[in-house]
Amino acid sequence: MNRIIRPHPRPWASRRLVCLGFAGGGTVGFRPWARQLPVDVELRALCYPGRESRFGDRVTGGWQGLLDDCVEALRSEVRSPYVLYGHSMGALVAYEAARVLQERGAEGPESLVLSGHIAPQHWTGTGSAALAGAPDEDLASWLEATGGVPRAVLADPDLRSLAVDLLRMDMEAYSSYRYRPGERLRAAIHLMVGEAELSPLHEGWAELTDGPFSQEVLPGGHFFTPRVWGALPRHMPVFAGAAGAAGAAATAGVAGVAG
Repeated sequence: MNRIIRPHPRPWASRRLVCLGFAGGGTVGFRPWARQLPVDVELRALCYPGRESRFGDRVTGGWQGLLDDCVEALRSEVRSPYVLYGHSMGALVAYEAARVLQERGAEGPESLVLSGHIAPQHWTGTGSAALAGAPDEDLASWLEATGGVPRAVLADPDLRSLAVDLLRMDMEAYSSYRYRPGERLRAAIHLMVGEAELSPLHEGWAELTDGPFSQEVLPGGHFFTPRVWGALPRHMPVFAGAAGAAGAAATAGVAGVAG
């Protein structure tokens, strides 16, 4: 079973960007980034249970089961060096997976890039628990309001039902997360926050690493703006300059072909 998706394989790559998604989400939102990265970086996306190639799988064991599944995928299917990126629930998964790998003395990410989540020591899970028990209509409304699912999906009754079921399954696991104090990370952390949801509760991420910490506030809310999200690797310090150049070169190439 392959839990790691490679939308644009680069077998020669010397580094990897591994993406972990938000609650209810899959790998589709990350795939367009693959060609924006420097030529020596390959994009990989971890597929959670219940979606895409893992349709029919369930998250068992609550939060711990989800985390164990992700840790095993990283340990067995990704070789170092790599950068681990997580958005929203994926930010917590990325952070905790990095902690587990460090505690086990296993190869882990050289740095973490996180977005869309307050520091874990401030997380209570109250909102996620409420969503996990909410009616389907409320979950569908939440998906529409946050912009995490394309409108075309929500307009189709079958796809909408599937999206709601996945969100509920993830929220049940997500709401059971509780921060446990422990060893600080050695990996660097870069945090990206949408200006509309910036809060003092984001500042606690700096306390969780002995490595460098940086933060960037970007336009928009939980998913930033579509334009920012579409080019998010350009805001990741480890890829920023080269990714921007790669994106410009790709644009120029497309313009040349069109012309």
